[in-house]
Amino acid sequence: MRRPWKFSLSHILTIFLLCISFTFATYIGAGANIATTAIFAQSNPEATNNPTTPAPNQSVANPTVTDAAKPPANKDGAANPTKPPVKDIAKKTTTPDENPLGMNNLVPFPSNVALPINVGVALFVNNISKISEASNTFESQFDLRYNWKDPRLAFDTGEMGTNRLEFGQEAAVAKLATIWNPQIKITNIIEKDAQIVPGLFIHYDGEVELIQRVKATFETKLNLDAFPFDTQSLLVAMLSSKYNSNQIAMTQDQNDLNESGLDPDLKVNGWKPQGISFKMTQLRAWNGAFLRQIEARVGMKRIPNAILGSIFTPFFLTLIVPTIFTFFANVDLAPRLVAWSGSILALVALTFTFSVRYPWLGSNSLVSQIFTAGHAFQLVSVLLSITLFNPDVAKKMDRFIVAELVSYLRWLVPVGFLGVLITKSLLTAFDW
Repeated sequence: MRRPWKFSLSHILTIFLLCISFTFATYIGAGANIATTAIFAQSNPEATNNPTTPAPNQSVANPTVTDAAKPPANKDGAANPTKPPVKDIAKKTTTPDENPLGMNNLVPFPSNVALPINVGVALFVNNISKISEASNTFESQFDLRYNWKDPRLAFDTGEMGTNRLEFGQEAAVAKLATIWNPQIKITNIIEKDAQIVPGLFIHYDGEVELIQRVKATFETKLNLDAFPFDTQSLLVAMLSSKYNSNQIAMTQDQNDLNESGLDPDLKVNGWKPQGISFKMTQLRAWNGAFLRQIEARVGMKRIPNAILGSIFTPFFLTLIVPTIFTFFANVDLAPRLVAWSGSILALVALTFTFSVRYPWLGSNSLVSQIFTAGHAFQLVSVLLSITLFNPDVAKKMDRFIVAELVSYLRWLVPVGFLGVLITKSLLTAFDW
């Protein structure tokens, strides 16, 4: 009769250590293979980007990637059409993403020209569809125009039969890849879902006009302290990070200013357009060079009518009944305190509602200051209700002094509170 297996603690620990050792050895081997592959892939980038070029340690007799990638032939000696050549796939995977506007660095900088090269900038806003206070963004479509002069592009009008060459969309992208351009980019654009359609004009004297129709979402910093009487400045910032201020200078002459502006029919729900302005700034790059930047700002003034009703109407409704009970009605202390209790709860709920509806409003905003003043008015009114306006407390004091104070405070407190609200709102609305 065979004895049953008996496992002691030492046996179990030995088996456990053997399993861990085997797993660790397998992991180290796999990691070494991965590291070797990564080093090999980085050691010869030219061979990776160009499949037809042999590696430095590869003999000419060995087949290249292109030869090895040829598909097997069928019985008739022709390539098998059902399998695409690996050569084409390699080209697609190794070709870097091209800039859709042809903004490349391959064309040399113009020579024998006065430096810096003046690049005129004009911006015409066609539409603003949305302004988001929560995300500090706005959606817009506008035409952006750059113009500069490159003597190398001059041509004879007699030979060409025209004094201006025109290139649109795909043709403009292809032409831009063959000429020098200042490589100006919009720095605050959100590139996701952005649409940029280019157009290009080259004049006989070498003057170049690049027009971009841009439709995208842009980041901008909104100041909402004066909400709902705020005026916002929507930013479009343009910068050339390739060339410093000694090479190019973004300028605006009268022609550029005439080409800039807002569409006369531009309408934005809840906003009134105020115009467009430009500002030249200078930034310091990481290498110490200075870069020119031009900022276009579109002024938009909010129309506060609908928002004012949604703010002040419920605000005054929470205060009007307990105010009448306290200052203008001959009632006891208990009804007054009950009215103020309901008013405090209602104003707290209203404040919470607005904080959820407008989460981007800070403590310095006009709305927050109005709600804070409302809570202060409630506190003062409750204190007056339990002191001077309380008959049990008033009878312990000189009745003539109490009567004089009550008649004075009855109008001073509510009228003064209303005056503070109106003054603060007017100062914010007119920016005095």
